[in-house]
Amino acid sequence: MKRPALMLMLLALAFPAWAGQAPHLSIIAPSEELAAHIRQVVQNADPRLKAWTGAAPPRIRIEVAADRPAFERRVRQLGGPRWAAGLAMPRQNLILLRSPRQLGGPEQFAPLLQHELVHLYLAAGLKGRHAPLWLEEGLAMLLSGEGGWARTGTMTRAVLNDALLPLAELEHRFPAEASEAALAYAQSYYLVTWLLNNFGEESLRLIVASLAQNRPLTAALKRATGMSLATLQRSFSEDMSSRFSWLALLTAGGTLWGLVGVLAVVGLVIRRRRQKQRLARGLAREDEEDVQGPPRRRQG
Repeated sequence: MKRPALMLMLLALAFPAWAGQAPHLSIIAPSEELAAHIRQVVQNADPRLKAWTGAAPPRIRIEVAADRPAFERRVRQLGGPRWAAGLAMPRQNLILLRSPRQLGGPEQFAPLLQHELVHLYLAAGLKGRHAPLWLEEGLAMLLSGEGGWARTGTMTRAVLNDALLPLAELEHRFPAEASEAALAYAQSYYLVTWLLNNFGEESLRLIVASLAQNRPLTAALKRATGMSLATLQRSFSEDMSSRFSWLALLTAGGTLWGLVGVLAVVGLVIRRRRQKQRLARGLAREDEEDVQGPPRRRQG
């Protein structure tokens, strides 16, 4: 271990964030500024993640790889995929991240860290019990602030091809093939947001609490939503079909641009009619003035 990284880790151990409230942090980062940023992100996220999961890990170790070779070497040691941007290891209370310079932009670092934090907090809340992977990844995307626009195309194609994945296939692992894995993540995000929109935050928290009590998934869903897994799958699929079929209709084959063109023509016609009406009113006033003679000036 290089001396600067060791010094940063010792500094983090000596000054745990939010002593007595947030988890005890140890951080290995390429710079002190990044280590301070990480500490702030964890401190800000801690109360909300506790509220959602009901617990927090007692300690968290966060490692930020300085460059691509360092990340690939470490992720290989941990048995994770090389393409990952981050990796959470709940049993070790460990998070491994790429540095901001390796991501698409520095603004992507905080959401990535929050995403991986959700995995650790959720594992603490479940006390080692199993949560379906669609719930875990969906919550991680939701609570880290990752939006759904990047996944809209994936969901639209799946709906049009009647290719949504059965929820039972997303409980333990996601597909290895890239396009199906992308659909698994998109579907997980939209399913969790669908539960949120239809049943409220409390339903998601109740599912987590029920799983923590070692209730089966079907019982947890029934308790939170009144639906069985099969009914939930059917309702969700119908809603997604309605939602994304309309989106496809508007965006496929130039329809969207055609609609924009029609609206532009309608707007032009309305503007021209208004111009004609104003012109007609102006001419009418001029005719009236010609009949009555020039206006009389006030004396004063």
